[in-house]
Amino acid sequence: MVLINNSLYNPEIAELLGNFIGDGWIESSKDALYIAGSQIEDKEHYDTFVAPTFSKYFINVIPRKFSYWQVYGIVSYKKKIVQKAINLGFQVGKKSHIAKIPNWIMESNNNGIILSVIRGIFDTDGCFNCKKAYGKYDKTWTKEHHCKPRIIFNLTSKTLVNQMCVLFSKINIDFRRYERMPKINLLRNNAKIYTIHINKYNHIEKWFNMIKTSNSRHQTRYDVWKKFGYLPPKTTINQRKKMLK
Repeated sequence: MVLINNSLYNPEIAELLGNFIGDGWIESSKDALYIAGSQIEDKEHYDTFVAPTFSKYFINVIPRKFSYWQVYGIVSYKKKIVQKAINLGFQVGKKSHIAKIPNWIMESNNNGIILSVIRGIFDTDGCFNCKKAYGKYDKTWTKEHHCKPRIIFNLTSKTLVNQMCVLFSKINIDFRRYERMPKINLLRNNAKIYTIHINKYNHIEKWFNMIKTSNSRHQTRYDVWKKFGYLPPKTTINQRKKMLK
């Protein structure tokens, strides 16, 4: 039996684990643990949350670029640290189709832990964007701009999607779930894609007020939409920051 310090079952670890579920991996040899994302859009998130939190609970790390993969993030090659993470529910090997939230989070009655793991997954594997409004139900939106907000998750782990739907129901977030096969060659094994959409305005507002985000990539996109009523597509984080000045 693996003994875990109960103090590690906390919201910060839950959020970090959510980040790992979205953008992390442990080598099958258990010799290295990585969490990494976009060199531009996610850099602040790794500088201000991922690296400091990992350093606080595991071992000091300094975020850096990984040129081979063209990503930015953290790594630990310490076997004791990797094993500590595994004991907390960080999964080993190729996990994209089998990723899951560990039981200590799914069975928790601590609302902070539930909100934190959702936030962690959103900050790495989720997206806030806006689309143009079409149809008779979209008369309140300006059709010339991308102004209809939505939160989207595109995942390939059915278990993870099922778990997230359970957690969304617990905190009363309205969502829609879809399944589709990708276009040929989009994924190496053409695995089914599971999509979760949160489309209702009041539930998107609730998301950013209650769940929040630790990633300025999402926050700036949301803030631009709130300020201007629309979000131009394909903007960079620096462009959005200039818009918000």
